[in-house]
Amino acid sequence: MPPSRRPRIDPIVRVRTGCWACRRRKKKCDEAKPVCGGCVRNKLTCQWPAAVPGGSKAPNPPTEDDPQHQHQAQVDAPEQGTHRASSGSTESRSTSPSSPEEILRNASPEETALERAVSIPLASAFSRASSPGNIQELGGSPPMTVANVLPRNMSMFPGHGPDSYQLLSHYLATTADCMANGSTPVNPFLVQIVPLAFSSDLLLQLVLTQSAAHRAFRSQKDSDEVAQRHYTKALQLFRKGVTEFIDGKESNPLMLTVGALVMCFTETAKGDMNGTIFDHLTAANSLLIRLLAQSDTAVPKDLKDFVIEYYTYTAAVSMISIDARVSTQLLLDFELEQRARQLLQSEYVGNLCGCWLELLLLIPCIFDLGRQWLMHDDQPTMPTADDIAMFGSLQVQILRWAPYASVPPEVFLAGQIFQQAMLLYLYTSLGGFSRTENGMYQGLIETAITDGMSYLGQLSATARINSGLCWPIAVVGSCLSNPGHQESLRRRLTTMVNTFGLGNMQRTLLLLENMWEMPLDEAGPWNICRAMQRNQIWISFA
Repeated sequence: MPPSRRPRIDPIVRVRTGCWACRRRKKKCDEAKPVCGGCVRNKLTCQWPAAVPGGSKAPNPPTEDDPQHQHQAQVDAPEQGTHRASSGSTESRSTSPSSPEEILRNASPEETALERAVSIPLASAFSRASSPGNIQELGGSPPMTVANVLPRNMSMFPGHGPDSYQLLSHYLATTADCMANGSTPVNPFLVQIVPLAFSSDLLLQLVLTQSAAHRAFRSQKDSDEVAQRHYTKALQLFRKGVTEFIDGKESNPLMLTVGALVMCFTETAKGDMNGTIFDHLTAANSLLIRLLAQSDTAVPKDLKDFVIEYYTYTAAVSMISIDARVSTQLLLDFELEQRARQLLQSEYVGNLCGCWLELLLLIPCIFDLGRQWLMHDDQPTMPTADDIAMFGSLQVQILRWAPYASVPPEVFLAGQIFQQAMLLYLYTSLGGFSRTENGMYQGLIETAITDGMSYLGQLSATARINSGLCWPIAVVGSCLSNPGHQESLRRRLTTMVNTFGLGNMQRTLLLLENMWEMPLDEAGPWNICRAMQRNQIWISFA
């Protein structure tokens, strides 16, 4: 048992001159300005008492008995403990940056994105709250600085481990940018998803999981303990949420719907090859119908529009992974398709569908046309009159489509790439992928390949818009027989993987490598699903 401490008899001698840092630390200050020697030596922020008009003495620092001093001690104590634990230094920081700019300057690079998104707005809020006009309303005394009321190590994730801060920082700085293609200046993965995440434990866990999966793939870690732990927890929470929704314990489908879509893109980030994304899509489908029935008051229109775009994009580009010979599943039913078409009336441009939403909505129509042809046990040598009529109607719609003139050049170019891929998807739907000289639609196929590769050649592989181009790259790539074209796509996808670190890009390249080894009559977009089955690569191109 440690000996009892001898009671203090002599009065405490306080430092009454010098900077505030030395006064708090009870150290002698050499009073060198603007930064004293003690603050230089201990890497502290050197602050001086403001000069008092009339030559009177500057006010003394608060005493230990002063409530303001006790409040400051409570704020400083956790920060000092954190500093000692991280650096092992005998000296602790006793002051914090007093302005948002200083907070950013002292933050580590990994913290900076999160500080901008959270700490700085909070610091501004505290500054406004402590203004003279608001102090009386709040019933408090004016704080000395922002640092007095905003501790640097405040807990933003109750119940989460220390890695959560880093994962959210990675999401804000990197993952959100890679998820969106940059078609609009506002990134919905930040302005829509993040506020929802801070109001839902489930959605926050799913965002952290997506960030962990993305970070692990970028780091080329096949087995990342943090990512696996968050992924397991996310699945548990999501299943629990779905169960409660089914049992009637939860009536609001918003968080579950957005959560299912976030899980879809988590599979995109990690490069899942087991087809798990299709389970999430199925869940999102039934939840979204319930969500859209709610009024714009309950769910803001811009959020509802983004959710519609999110699901429409993911479902449309995933349909090519389904074998039309044995499945009638469309993923995009009539009601959801009609809600997406309503967005076209305002020339909707999104961070997933760019300006080509109208083209994406034609994918189920082409899929249904090809399915009817491929499901015949004894395929006829020529399409029926109804087949030809539908084929002609779809071809006209694709050819007359044009990107909006108002979009940026890269978005315009990406729209043209999608257009050529759509033509290839249509031209090969009626058994047209025949490599004989007089094969059905062979001239149209070759023209679409040439134009598609030309547009891809004009677009830098590092442009953000590439994050949404895996589907057209896969469609065009599945039709290639020219080794030069194959090598061009190989280099492009490799650069995209290194730039964005998204697993579906690497899986797209892996799938195309396998398809380029197949006979020509077994290639083409309608055989992508069979190549997946043969090589056990079940992916979505979202």
